[in-house]
Amino acid sequence: MSASKDKLNRKQQIEAGTDKRTAALAKEKAQQRKSAITYTIVAVVLVIFFAFIFIYNSNWPSRHLTAVTIDGKDYSVAQANYYYSAAYMSFYNSYADYMNYGLFFDPNESLDDQEYSEGMSWRDYFRDAAVQNMAQIQMFCDEAEAAGFTLSEEDQAAYDEQMEALSTNWSSLGYESLQQFINLNYGKGVTEDMIRQETYRGMLASAYATSIGEGFEYSTAQLDAHYADEADQLDMISYAVYSIAAPAEEEASDEPADETEPADETEPAEEAETTEEAEPAEEAETPAEPAVDADAVLEAIDGTDEETFADYVSENFDGAEITSSTQEGSVLSADYSQFLLDSAREAGDADVIVAEDGTTYIVMFLGRDKNDYKMASFRHILINAEDADGDGTYSDEEIQAAADEAQSVYEEWQAGDATEDSFAELANERSDDGGSNTTGGLYENVYKNQMVPPINDWLFEDGRKAGDTTVVSYDGQAEGGYTGTHVVYFAGFSDLTYAQYQADSEMRADDYASWSEEHMAGYDPSTSHMDMVGKNH
Repeated sequence: MSASKDKLNRKQQIEAGTDKRTAALAKEKAQQRKSAITYTIVAVVLVIFFAFIFIYNSNWPSRHLTAVTIDGKDYSVAQANYYYSAAYMSFYNSYADYMNYGLFFDPNESLDDQEYSEGMSWRDYFRDAAVQNMAQIQMFCDEAEAAGFTLSEEDQAAYDEQMEALSTNWSSLGYESLQQFINLNYGKGVTEDMIRQETYRGMLASAYATSIGEGFEYSTAQLDAHYADEADQLDMISYAVYSIAAPAEEEASDEPADETEPADETEPAEEAETTEEAEPAEEAETPAEPAVDADAVLEAIDGTDEETFADYVSENFDGAEITSSTQEGSVLSADYSQFLLDSAREAGDADVIVAEDGTTYIVMFLGRDKNDYKMASFRHILINAEDADGDGTYSDEEIQAAADEAQSVYEEWQAGDATEDSFAELANERSDDGGSNTTGGLYENVYKNQMVPPINDWLFEDGRKAGDTTVVSYDGQAEGGYTGTHVVYFAGFSDLTYAQYQADSEMRADDYASWSEEHMAGYDPSTSHMDMVGKNH
């Protein structure tokens, strides 16, 4: 091959990219392009992966994913977390003492693993409660806005006070920041602004709901008629009862059945006849015989009184005592309510009743109160006894010390203006009763037996009038209650009788429920991403 021809071939190879050097360079460039593509793909995958991890661990999903939709309004997972936590904390604060005895649920264990009812966990329960609260609050807020309703100055002040506490109290509770407090107590995505907004909406809804409930009006005639219709449910029934548990059932014997008299299988006709005759044996489900001689019991106590009943039980049953009670008809035990609510019943009437579970009740009717008395209002200053020596009980000296301090407070009031207003001021300063020491020690619409015996007896004593005062002591150690002395100021009687007050409460509750049910139409919630809600409890 001539040199000119070799030169021509190399030129063609270079142009075609087929000479060795050019081919090697091309291969290297191709590999670089392939690697670049691979690196780009890996980089994109890594970015997506780390972005997912960031988003998952951040509050972005909670604040942007919709959990609940109500009447066209979307609520984020974070907002649902707020309402879930509110429902949880409300329940916990109400029933924490019971949880110490193993009731309801264990707050230290996952709520997903604890059953509220068949097929529903406790977390499901609080999620449902949150959703229902969201729907109700939205309805009431919408109605309030339509009616031009706003918070009163008092409610607005209460809201401002709560928000100030939210902004400042977190450090004293041991949290590093307000947001840390919010995250740990309300869940992912919840912010201070969200809490402020939802708290305001909750208070507005509550205030408007109260205005609706208080807006219903009833005449005295309507109240009296309602009470008459519901007398069996509302009358106060006084009675005494002694119960005797059914004897334990004998355990089945492990010994084989007596085979000396086997069933005669050669006479099926007679067997069928026996079976047919046995069908009416369902009558055997009638109440069992009482655990006592009913005739003897009734002969001894029927038509007598509570003391005779108590003596009889004490003499005939080792260490036994009757139980006396006064309850509304609606809460009487179904085992003996029919006997007690009989309109012909008279004081001293007694009966022996066997319940379905075999328990025998000896019951005596003591009286029926139609609740036609005026309720009382009073103020008080409570001075609790102090267990100074820490022995878990109150000595006579410790009880007397409380009585002496209460007497000193009473004398201080008498030495001043000795008015109801000055008493209220002193109650706010000196009373140990957390339920009334911010309201001047006031309790209104008090019915009989609502208060401890010494206060109850004094309030409803004949001749009681506004302005009367007294000092009374109460030792509740035996009942597990407080021990202390009260300085009491009688503020007066209510306009309504207790019967009318009960009727008013029932009618108002019924009318409010009807109003609420009517206005909740259209506020049916739909949910999604609820599995993300409530993970902080």
